[in-house]
Amino acid sequence: MPLPDGSLDPDLAKWLTDPRVALSVPTDLTAFRSGANGYLARAPRPDVHAVEDVEITGPGGPLALRVYRPAPGPDRAIVVFLHGGAFVFGNLETHDAVCRRLALSSGLTLVAVDYRLAPEHPYPAGMDDAVAALDWVRTRFAGLPVELAGDSAGAWLALATALGSAAVGQPVKGLALLYPAVDPGCASASQLALGQDHMLTRTFMLWAWQAYARDGMVDLMGGDLSTLPSTTVITAGFDPLRDEGQALVERARKAGVEVKAYHYPDMIHGFAGLPQGSRRSDDAIARLAEGLVAALT
Repeated sequence: MPLPDGSLDPDLAKWLTDPRVALSVPTDLTAFRSGANGYLARAPRPDVHAVEDVEITGPGGPLALRVYRPAPGPDRAIVVFLHGGAFVFGNLETHDAVCRRLALSSGLTLVAVDYRLAPEHPYPAGMDDAVAALDWVRTRFAGLPVELAGDSAGAWLALATALGSAAVGQPVKGLALLYPAVDPGCASASQLALGQDHMLTRTFMLWAWQAYARDGMVDLMGGDLSTLPSTTVITAGFDPLRDEGQALVERARKAGVEVKAYHYPDMIHGFAGLPQGSRRSDDAIARLAEGLVAALT
């Protein structure tokens, strides 16, 4: 696929002219997190029927979860959501709006996970927290179907957790991945062509992968993907992660996995969760929701 494969959305193009937008390797991680988290948390939050904050005992201590119920009545299925943030930032507040929207669009109960972050907690800490949250969900909502979803680095965690769950005989029903980060080498053509001027930079991602996986980690793309459930993948045309997301789609399909793939050629990384919104955001959330619901049948 050519690079780029469309024309950049004009509103996003204007936003990208602000030099503060580009993600660079932080010299002060605390200040960086405060700024990035605060910005993302400004996204408008639609009302849902109920939100419950829960603290469970995780592998590294207390682990915060947030349960979203979109409407009254019995739970139909549970979606465990892992937030993005390159493994190094993000929390329950940064993705509160996305979680509410996904719960409302799907009609499914959603559980967000405030997993531990790198570099303080490198691999496998975040994945261990995801597994702990999944175990809690299976106990709290015993008998209900469970699915996984995530964006960017959270999509990697969701993918890893889905594969690990299948390996121990407890496969999840569905998987929804929003612009997934799955290539620690950042070596794709889209990384090289788009990784400077479109908010997410290749330099930042290389640093983030090293912060998370400094002692090595499982190679998801090089492993067996055949045990994945029905999967929905969203990619964006001006995202440095474009090619790795599309490579995941191709590899999963070759392994026999049912994959629904949606590509937004005029969008950038993170477009579905930007506080100012984007013209494709609602459609992308709706496609994820449709995939999660369809996987239950």
